[in-house]
Amino acid sequence: MSSSTYKPLCPCCFQAYSNAVVAGETKIAEGGSDGKADPTNRMIFCGTCAPSDVEKALAQKASSGDTTVPPIVWLLTPKEIEESAEKILRDTEANLDAIASVPLEQVTFENTIARLMTPPNYKTNPQVAACKFLQHCSTDAAVREAASAAGKKFAASRVQGRMRKDVYQRVKAFCENTVAVDQLTDYQKHFVKAAKEDFERAGLALPEEDAQKLRELLERDAAVCSQYSKNLGSDDTKLLLDPVELKGCGEDFIKERLSKDQEGKCTITLKYPDIIPIGQICEVPETRRKVTEAREGIGAYKNNLDLVAQGVQLRKQIATILGYPSWAEYICSKRMSGSCQAVNEFLTNLQDKLTESGKEDRDVLLELKADHCKEIGIEFDGKLNAWDTSFYSNRLLKTKYGVDAEAIRQYFPLDHVVETTLSIYQELLGLSFKELPKGTYWSWHVQVRCFEVSDTETKQRLGHFYLDLHPRTGKYGHAAIFHLVKHSVNQGAVDCMLCNLPASTPEKPSLLLHSNVVTFFHEFGHIMHGLCSEGIGNSTRLAKCPRDFVEAPSQMLENWCWQKSILERLSKHYETGESLPDEMLQSMIKAKHVGVAFGSLRQIYLSILDLTIHGLDPPKDAAGLQAIVDELRPKITLVDNPEGNNMLRTFGHLMNQYSASYYGYMWAEVLSADMFATRFEMEGVMNPRVGMEYRKMVLAPGGTHNITDHLTKFLGRPPSNEAFLKSRGILND
Repeated sequence: MSSSTYKPLCPCCFQAYSNAVVAGETKIAEGGSDGKADPTNRMIFCGTCAPSDVEKALAQKASSGDTTVPPIVWLLTPKEIEESAEKILRDTEANLDAIASVPLEQVTFENTIARLMTPPNYKTNPQVAACKFLQHCSTDAAVREAASAAGKKFAASRVQGRMRKDVYQRVKAFCENTVAVDQLTDYQKHFVKAAKEDFERAGLALPEEDAQKLRELLERDAAVCSQYSKNLGSDDTKLLLDPVELKGCGEDFIKERLSKDQEGKCTITLKYPDIIPIGQICEVPETRRKVTEAREGIGAYKNNLDLVAQGVQLRKQIATILGYPSWAEYICSKRMSGSCQAVNEFLTNLQDKLTESGKEDRDVLLELKADHCKEIGIEFDGKLNAWDTSFYSNRLLKTKYGVDAEAIRQYFPLDHVVETTLSIYQELLGLSFKELPKGTYWSWHVQVRCFEVSDTETKQRLGHFYLDLHPRTGKYGHAAIFHLVKHSVNQGAVDCMLCNLPASTPEKPSLLLHSNVVTFFHEFGHIMHGLCSEGIGNSTRLAKCPRDFVEAPSQMLENWCWQKSILERLSKHYETGESLPDEMLQSMIKAKHVGVAFGSLRQIYLSILDLTIHGLDPPKDAAGLQAIVDELRPKITLVDNPEGNNMLRTFGHLMNQYSASYYGYMWAEVLSADMFATRFEMEGVMNPRVGMEYRKMVLAPGGTHNITDHLTKFLGRPPSNEAFLKSRGILND
């Protein structure tokens, strides 16, 4: 907790701060308490509050009991973060000690299980987010470093907590009290079972020597993953290219990047707004190769490939101690899939059915490349390179199907897409969003927006969400949702979307590719999953959704971005205000499944790669990882892996909760296709009744009980793969 206390602002200072936020003048000076503003700061204060007081007051606003803002008391300095983290760790230890002190014959649900559902070091405590979240987005490198250190300590603390045999004995004793357990609700019984299994999967039945070794391995793995993530987030690679090397990218793209770091050169980073357009529309193959090399080649992202090798070895040792043949088996045994064998059968079956169609898709791109090389006067090398796939896939859509990604982009200004997406979700799920005025809440950057979420009918506040949409130095480099705060007894959930969508310029608004629109719609679906879950236990680590289901809700919602009625709402030409012309719209919809087999093979490759490196005999070093990638990539994707390149250097999923779980994207697609085709496609994509049933039957239960049962209730029958197979062209209507 911060050493300073919350101090309400005088009205004129508060208004001055609010005005400055709106004007983009919010760099708060580090001032004392002399009441004087820094002369370089353009905000005007009455003299009662110093600029530093203003920022502190907003950061600590939640401590006053103000429920209009998220319940996080934000920490502004490394020292505050360190002090607060240490307090959380002490409270966590005290909580476990309190459980352990209960005599075995006196254990109850309240004094044992309930304490484990919302421990101080979990996200039901808002201060956990205040301590560790800013590692992903703060503009202050020292704050990012302190937040990263806090995150490592919390991870180690959770590992140590799961190793407390004295606490496990109390949980086990309560489980054996059948009379007490029988008196619980079904909801409570879920957590009794989950708590016991959580300890046992952590090795509490192990001899002390093995248990100690397990603790050390888990802590080392957490540290390795943290360093890997840090390498990704702190990357500041810049490629300096001549404008001619960016032919095809458009005048605006070049102008925005010209002479930033060197006169006459364009600065290209490895952030999405730079690399995606280059991959899709840059006509210079050498430029596309350079960007691919910068992301995946030797030296990219420091020692990340070595860290992956360390991570898979540590996880293999962990699985062995726990009695599992591999990390993949350990993970899959608690997923919807149930076993690694089931996943392998699922993936290989799909691969077999898609390979021939994938070859046809690849050959179409090869023909297109041959024609294009002839057109621009360069030699055709006879193969489809890794840096060719996105470019020629995009070119195919444009030349054969009339899908001009750049022309379509003019109809998707970011502000309109965001506002319309929020409107659609509100209508569909029976929710109301209210944006908090700038200057009434603290945020880590002036571009961050904050919204309050409530149920439209009952007016009950469900929580808040932040949107942080544009790239900057030190910020997480991909698109992701961070569940900052989980539902608890007297607080709603808080979620944050970190994206790297292009920002507007004074000359032109930010314009999104349709793929960006789909990504935004998908990621926002995760926010809704977090905010719409019900019950305080739903959001604890004892009731997380299985990793092979968690993507299904968001993947299902991607379908909205391909519906005529929704596209007409989402699109608005930045100059004329017109929606997508029908001809453009129909060409997009017609081309939706073009190359789907080829694209699916890439997802299968990533999934099999994940399971392979987490299998029975994981590679021992970077060379072993390289050999696997060099073998699997051409075998499955039908595209050679460039020499020395390895996407494991930037494949962050495998160094977090998605290790041995990436297959979940494909697995969840089966479920998402079924939900959409069976209910929304049949009964209306904006049918509020179906939307509310989806919210209550699928999103609200969270990870409690059996996901298949929830889906069966929503679908009216057990899940089927028929809709998925039809969408991949494997089954005909």
